[in-house]
Amino acid sequence: MRTIIVENEKPILELMKLMMERNEYLEVVGEYTDSKEALKGIYKFSPDVVFLEAEMPFINGIELSRKIESFNKNIQIVFVTAYKKYALDAFKVGAVSYILKPITEGDLDATVNRLLKNKSAIEESFEYRKKHKVFILGSFKVYSNSGKKVTRWSTAKVQELFAYLICKKGRYISKWELCDILWPKSYPKKAEHSLYTTIYRLRSVLRNVGIRNIVRYENGKYGMELKNFYCDSWEFENFVESNSAVNDENIVDWEKNTELYKGMLFGSNDYLWDMELNEKLCRYYSFSTKNIAKYYIELKAYNKSERYLKKAIAANSFDEEAYELMMWVCFYMGNKIELVRHYKKLSDLFKKELQMKPKESTIRLYKNLIMKL
Repeated sequence: MRTIIVENEKPILELMKLMMERNEYLEVVGEYTDSKEALKGIYKFSPDVVFLEAEMPFINGIELSRKIESFNKNIQIVFVTAYKKYALDAFKVGAVSYILKPITEGDLDATVNRLLKNKSAIEESFEYRKKHKVFILGSFKVYSNSGKKVTRWSTAKVQELFAYLICKKGRYISKWELCDILWPKSYPKKAEHSLYTTIYRLRSVLRNVGIRNIVRYENGKYGMELKNFYCDSWEFENFVESNSAVNDENIVDWEKNTELYKGMLFGSNDYLWDMELNEKLCRYYSFSTKNIAKYYIELKAYNKSERYLKKAIAANSFDEEAYELMMWVCFYMGNKIELVRHYKKLSDLFKKELQMKPKESTIRLYKNLIMKL
C-alpha cells in the first residue's frame, strides 16, 4: 500500500519510516514534517494510507484528515500520536486506527492487517460500482453501470426472456427451449418468429440504458455475456454454497448475505419456470437464518437469536427445526408465555393445514421445557 507519513518530529518520522520499510505491505512514497507540504504530497501521490500526528503546526491532524477525505474518501487514515485527547475526534473523521506513541512492530502489524481488509473492501466496492446491477430477490430492478434504470420493457415477454437468461448465469440456451418456455402453446414457426422479435426488443431496451452487446447467438443458442454484471441472487446463492459453518470470523458476512434475500424471485412477476430455483433459495435462506441463530444461542445472545428465528419462520411457517430453536430461546430467556405461544402456533398450523401433529420429538421437547420453567 502506498504510504505517506506526517510527523512533526524528524527523529520519530525516520524511525517510523524505517519500521514501515521493513513491512512487506507498505511502500513509503512520502514523509513530511509540515502539514501544508504533506497535503500537497497527498494530492500528488494519492496514497492508500496516511500515518498522521494529531498535533501539527499550521493544519492539525484532525483538520488535515477532513481535507484528505474531501479529496479522496478512500485514503485510509491512521493517527500515531502521544495524546489521548484527540481519539474521539479522530474516529469521528473516519480514522482506521489510533496508536499511542511509541509505536511498536506489533501495533504496526495489527494496523496493517486492518488496512488490508479495508483496502480489499474498497476495491470490491469499486468493482461493484463498475458493474451493471440486477436485483431479483423480492423485486425486479435492472440498472446500467451508469445508474440508469430500465423502466420500460416494451412487452412482458421481453422482461421474462431477460429474467430467464439472468437465471441461467450466462449459459447458452437453444432457441427451441426458449420457445417452449416463453410460448409453450404456440406452433414452432410462430414461436420462433416471436423469439426473434423479442430478442431484438430486448437488445433495444438494454441499449437504451447503456447496456450493449450482451445478448449473443452461437450455434442455434442464445445467451448473455454477464461478466460485467452483479446479481443479488447469484451473490446470495454463491455465498451459502461456499460457506457451511458460522463463526466469529465470518458472522458479519453471513448477516450481510442474509440481508440480500428480500423474498421470492422477481417480486410480483410470477413465472412457472422459476419454481425450483425459488424453493432452493428459500431453503438457503432458512439454512442461513437458523445457522446464525444457533451461533448467537452459543453466545447466549438470545435476542439476536430470536430475531433470526422469526425470519426463518416467516420464510417457512412449517419449519419445525426453527420452532424448536425458538422454544429453546424462550426457555433460556425464562419466557414461558412466549414458549407456549410458539408451540401453539406450530401445533394449530399443522392441525389446520396438514391434519397432523408436530413430530414426537417436538412435542417431547415442548413438554420437557415447560416442566423445567
